[in-house]
Order: sequence, then structure tokens, then C-alpha cells
Amino acid sequence: MKDYIKVGKIVNTHGVKGYIKCIPLTDDLERFEELEYVYTEKDNIKRTIDDVWYQKGLVCLKLKDIDDMDKAELFKDTYISIVEDQLRVLPENSYYLFDLEGMDVYSNNGDYIGKISEVYQTGANDVYEVKNNINSYLIPAIKDVVKSVNVQDKKMIINVIEGLLE
Repeated sequence: MKDYIKVGKIVNTHGVKGYIKCIPLTDDLERFEELEYVYTEKDNIKRTIDDVWYQKGLVCLKLKDIDDMDKAELFKDTYISIVEDQLRVLPENSYYLFDLEGMDVYSNNGDYIGKISEVYQTGANDVYEVKNNINSYLIPAIKDVVKSVNVQDKKMIINVIEGLLE
């Protein structure tokens, strides 16, 4: 079984020709123009992208073999995904959100803080929700706080500045 990476959530249909509207799960909206195909969660089928356009922050897609509104409606509230070989190579010190989720977080003194359970994209900077058995913390993804990220070992080291873990 392939590892799928969600790139959009289908939230509605558009028109009568089978277009779907998706909330993009990527910070580069135009990314969809580079993709030749996606996988539909509902039926796990590889589908060619026939058309892409954008409307109010949503991505409108025409996928092969989804030719009318009734068929498109069946995919509502499901996800479209890609596989790993469709990922872009990221610049240094950039990470995919799915690489960060579940990552163990330690202080620069070696104290275990918790696991990243969620990544919030706030606009100014991402914020990592880090949970352990007792507490939940919101850690800003800024250089003063995040000191190292090791995707292979699923380990992040942070500088615990005053008030961060209170």
C-alpha cells in the first residue's frame, strides 16, 4: 500500500460538469497546476487532472471520469492525495507538515516536552501544538525557539524561553 499525502479536502461541487471544490492543504495554491494526477480517497483511484482554477482561496478541479454533479457529490467531505514521488524538494530548513506531526520535542537541556499533535498555520509563523500526558503547549515556529529539526529521527529541539511552557 502506498503512503498517501493529503493535498486537498473536497468540500463541494461546482456546476453540472463534475467539477469539485477543494480546500487546499498546501501553502502553495498553484501547486495543483503542476500535478498531472491525484488519488481520490473515496475509491482510491488515480485520476488525471483535466482542469484547474481557483475561486476565493479554493481549488476547483475537473478530474477524469467524474463527469456530472451527481458523481462529484459522492466525493464531498473526502480527500484528494498524492504519493511521495510527487512531492517537491523543499529548501533547507523547510518541512512538510506531515513530517512534523508526531515528532518528539525536547528542550535544549534534553528534557522531553511532548509530541507535535497539530501544526497551525497562522500566517506570520506556524505554531506547533505539543502534547504530553499532562500538558499541551503552543510552540511558535521561530528561529529563537526551534533550534533543530531532524525529520529522519522525528526529533525537534527547542529553546525554552521564559513563559513558553507556562
